[in-house]
Amino acid sequence: MTLSSPGAQALNGGGPLVQAKDAGLITFGSAPLHGGELLDAMTPELVNLIRPGLSAAAAALLAAGSCPGLDVVLTSASTREHWDDAAKALAAPLTAQELRRVTDELAGE
Repeated sequence: MTLSSPGAQALNGGGPLVQAKDAGLITFGSAPLHGGELLDAMTPELVNLIRPGLSAAAAALLAAGSCPGLDVVLTSASTREHWDDAAKALAAPLTAQELRRVTDELAGE
Protein backbone atom coordinates (compact mmCIF):
# COMPACT_ATOMS: atom_id res chain seq x y z
CA MET A 1 0.00 0.00 0.00
CA THR A 2 1.76 3.15 -1.14
CA LEU A 3 1.33 6.54 0.45
CA SER A 4 -0.90 7.69 -2.40
CA SER A 5 -3.12 4.60 -2.28
CA PRO A 6 -6.81 4.94 -1.37
CA GLY A 7 -6.02 3.06 1.84
CA ALA A 8 -3.34 5.50 2.92
CA GLN A 9 -5.57 8.41 1.94
CA ALA A 10 -8.41 6.96 4.02
CA LEU A 11 -6.08 6.61 7.01
CA ASN A 12 -5.48 10.35 6.68
CA GLY A 13 -9.23 11.09 6.50
CA GLY A 14 -9.48 11.72 2.77
CA GLY A 15 -9.59 10.13 -0.64
CA PRO A 16 -12.26 8.29 -2.61
CA LEU A 17 -13.17 5.76 0.08
CA VAL A 18 -13.89 8.47 2.66
CA GLN A 19 -15.78 10.51 0.06
CA ALA A 20 -17.89 7.47 -0.87
CA LYS A 21 -18.61 6.71 2.79
CA ASP A 22 -19.57 10.35 3.41
CA ALA A 23 -21.97 10.12 0.46
CA GLY A 24 -23.62 7.04 1.99
CA LEU A 25 -22.25 4.60 -0.57
CA ILE A 26 -21.17 1.04 0.11
CA THR A 27 -17.61 0.47 -1.03
CA PHE A 28 -16.19 -2.68 -2.58
CA GLY A 29 -12.54 -3.61 -2.95
CA SER A 30 -11.82 -5.86 -5.89
CA ALA A 31 -8.45 -7.48 -6.55
CA PRO A 32 -7.33 -6.71 -2.97
CA LEU A 33 -3.92 -8.26 -3.61
CA HIS A 34 -3.44 -6.04 -6.68
CA GLY A 35 -2.98 -8.96 -9.05
CA GLY A 36 -0.50 -10.56 -6.67
CA GLU A 37 1.74 -7.47 -6.43
CA LEU A 38 0.99 -7.07 -2.74
CA LEU A 39 2.27 -10.60 -2.15
CA ASP A 40 5.70 -9.55 -3.40
CA ALA A 41 5.97 -7.13 -0.46
CA MET A 42 5.13 -9.78 2.13
CA THR A 43 8.45 -10.49 3.78
CA PRO A 44 8.37 -12.69 6.90
CA GLU A 45 8.99 -9.56 8.98
CA LEU A 46 6.06 -7.71 7.40
CA VAL A 47 3.75 -10.72 7.85
CA ASN A 48 4.78 -10.84 11.50
CA LEU A 49 4.08 -7.10 11.85
CA ILE A 50 0.63 -7.53 10.32
CA ARG A 51 -0.33 -10.58 12.38
CA PRO A 52 1.97 -13.37 13.47
CA GLY A 53 0.96 -16.83 12.29
CA LEU A 54 -0.80 -15.80 9.08
CA SER A 55 0.28 -16.91 5.65
CA ALA A 56 1.71 -14.20 3.39
CA ALA A 57 -1.50 -14.18 1.33
CA ALA A 58 -3.73 -13.89 4.41
CA ALA A 59 -1.57 -11.09 5.84
CA ALA A 60 -1.73 -9.17 2.56
CA LEU A 61 -5.49 -9.66 2.38
CA LEU A 62 -5.87 -8.52 5.99
CA ALA A 63 -3.88 -5.36 5.31
CA ALA A 64 -5.94 -4.55 2.22
CA GLY A 65 -9.24 -5.50 3.86
CA SER A 66 -8.60 -3.35 6.93
CA CYS A 67 -8.67 -0.16 4.90
CA PRO A 68 -10.90 2.48 6.54
CA GLY A 69 -14.06 3.07 4.57
CA LEU A 70 -13.94 -0.28 2.78
CA ASP A 71 -17.15 -2.25 3.36
CA VAL A 72 -16.71 -5.36 1.22
CA VAL A 73 -13.62 -7.20 -0.02
CA LEU A 74 -14.16 -9.25 -3.17
CA THR A 75 -11.85 -12.23 -3.26
CA SER A 76 -11.67 -15.79 -4.42
CA ALA A 77 -9.70 -18.83 -3.38
CA SER A 78 -8.49 -21.89 -5.21
CA THR A 79 -9.04 -24.28 -2.29
CA ARG A 80 -11.21 -24.54 0.80
CA GLU A 81 -8.04 -24.17 2.89
CA HIS A 82 -7.22 -20.85 1.19
CA TRP A 83 -10.80 -19.65 1.68
CA ASP A 84 -10.71 -20.54 5.39
CA ASP A 85 -7.34 -18.77 5.70
CA ALA A 86 -8.77 -15.61 4.10
CA ALA A 87 -11.96 -15.68 6.18
CA LYS A 88 -9.97 -16.12 9.39
CA ALA A 89 -7.69 -13.20 8.51
CA LEU A 90 -10.55 -10.85 7.64
CA ALA A 91 -12.57 -11.73 10.76
CA ALA A 92 -10.44 -9.41 12.90
CA PRO A 93 -9.40 -6.32 10.89
CA LEU A 94 -6.34 -4.29 11.81
CA THR A 95 -6.91 -1.13 13.80
CA ALA A 96 -6.07 2.17 12.15
CA GLN A 97 -2.90 2.35 14.27
CA GLU A 98 -1.82 -1.14 13.21
CA LEU A 99 -2.56 -0.40 9.56
CA ARG A 100 -0.59 2.86 9.76
CA ARG A 101 2.46 0.90 10.99
CA VAL A 102 2.09 -1.39 7.98
CA THR A 103 1.77 1.48 5.50
CA ASP A 104 4.75 3.22 7.12
CA GLU A 105 6.78 0.04 6.76
CA LEU A 106 5.80 -0.32 3.10
CA ALA A 107 6.59 3.33 2.43
CA GLY A 108 10.06 2.84 3.85
CA GLU A 109 10.94 0.16 1.27
